[in-house]
Amino acid sequence: MIKRWFCIAGFMILIAVCAGCGITRHESSSVKNQEDMEPVITVFDKSSGNSRFDDKIALEIQKRTGVRIELINPTEAPSQKARLMLANRDYPDIVITDLAAGNTAGIMADKYAEAGALIPLEVHIETMGPDIMSMYGDTLEDLRHEDGHIYYLTSWYGENLEPVAGFQIRYDILKELAGQERADSSEAFTQKEITELLRSFHQRYPEIDGQASIPFTFNQENSGRTLYGMFGLKYYHETDEGEIQTIYKAPEYLPMLLFLNQLYREELLDKDWLVNKAQSYEEKLKSGRVFMTAGAYWDMDSINVVLKEKYGGEAQFYSYKVLGDGIKDGETAYNGRNSLGWDCIGITDNCENVEAAMKVLNFLASEEGQYLTLWGIEGEDWDQVDGKRVPRKEILDSFEVNIEKTRDETGIRKWTWMTKNGNGSDGSPYDMATKLRLSESARRAYTNMSGDYWDTAPYAGIAPEAGTAEAAIQQEITAIGQNACYLAVCAKTPEESERIYADMLADMEKAGVDRLEQVMNERYRNKK
Repeated sequence: MIKRWFCIAGFMILIAVCAGCGITRHESSSVKNQEDMEPVITVFDKSSGNSRFDDKIALEIQKRTGVRIELINPTEAPSQKARLMLANRDYPDIVITDLAAGNTAGIMADKYAEAGALIPLEVHIETMGPDIMSMYGDTLEDLRHEDGHIYYLTSWYGENLEPVAGFQIRYDILKELAGQERADSSEAFTQKEITELLRSFHQRYPEIDGQASIPFTFNQENSGRTLYGMFGLKYYHETDEGEIQTIYKAPEYLPMLLFLNQLYREELLDKDWLVNKAQSYEEKLKSGRVFMTAGAYWDMDSINVVLKEKYGGEAQFYSYKVLGDGIKDGETAYNGRNSLGWDCIGITDNCENVEAAMKVLNFLASEEGQYLTLWGIEGEDWDQVDGKRVPRKEILDSFEVNIEKTRDETGIRKWTWMTKNGNGSDGSPYDMATKLRLSESARRAYTNMSGDYWDTAPYAGIAPEAGTAEAAIQQEITAIGQNACYLAVCAKTPEESERIYADMLADMEKAGVDRLEQVMNERYRNKK
């Protein structure tokens, strides 16, 4: 059994979408018909912003289920709204809130469950959720809490092999320095190779467009996964005996620090790496003076557009795998994904019509619901051709140009409350917008970063409960680790980096890391 972890108004006539995209208007039921529809289910969606549930997909969901859905918007602070609703017991029939990812404990979903605000779903799934049962499969068992109940379902669940992090390298410059054959190869780079490439770039391009070049930079806010992945580091270190330790104790942690320290000492690492934030980081990449960075391939999309216009079509950042010293291909950990998904959707104890709520959830979970929400309406947005779904060209083109704009204008891929990863019965991917036609950067990421998937779910939610003494210890341990990391990377010699690392471990012992790990192991065993 897993522990409890991680984890409106009236309707308007549909507005026609941008004519420039070639997407047709959907002739839907009148407002009056929608308002007269019964029963009514209210839904809080943390991600809905100021949207109304009145686009053509939303209207079609209501038409096919026979249930009118009234959306409760989160306004500007979704978490605060969710907390206030729970505190006042003033929440709607269905709540869609956070399922914790990574190494943090569940917040709002578990708070609602612990407070008795979410009803157990397993009996209702057995009697009214055949599509939920068939689509979720074994994931339902993984969603059970320690008391045996299932309090919420999740979205974007199931194994997801899509690449995540990687070293993003300027293809045109890589081709110049290493040759086209190496630049086009899916063979991983070694730590030695990548260091030599950074040196070559630094020597050949001390300046670009009158500014000092930057061999390697990264965004402090979201690039850690790439550097961890290079050395096979996950959220925690698991010993050969199956015990969980903080990541700082992993044998590969010091080699990672020494690698960054070497780049820093040789002036291959951006001197401002410590203070890089999203805006300044993007400005550096768009300036054209950066050779290499770290992050997800989709982080480069808008940057690549600028570089292509400025320097030509091959001036693009593409994903490449780098192996830390002593790490073999297959031992890296770039592609961490939570098989349980991202968001939680639960029925509250305020719901007076559980049958109607289950009708909505079961439909959205079904294959029919998946293709409606993610592909649109047959005959308008896609067609059956030789037994396979084929999207209309204007829809696919529009998603490729601007996924967010197309989502908002069409409603396709907007209401992903019960979305499943993977392909449907005819082999076509559920997520048409991002999986059917891969961009060149996505294609290279899939090729170069393949075989690197690992499931983050076993590690999620094992951190101490908020407000406990152990949670305070964890905060102190994290602060010690972050400070030591900065000092070790900026050290004048490798020996100084090693000393700082040793001092860090000693400080963590004094702070109570053993007690922290004891609690994490208890929670980890309970989850298993």
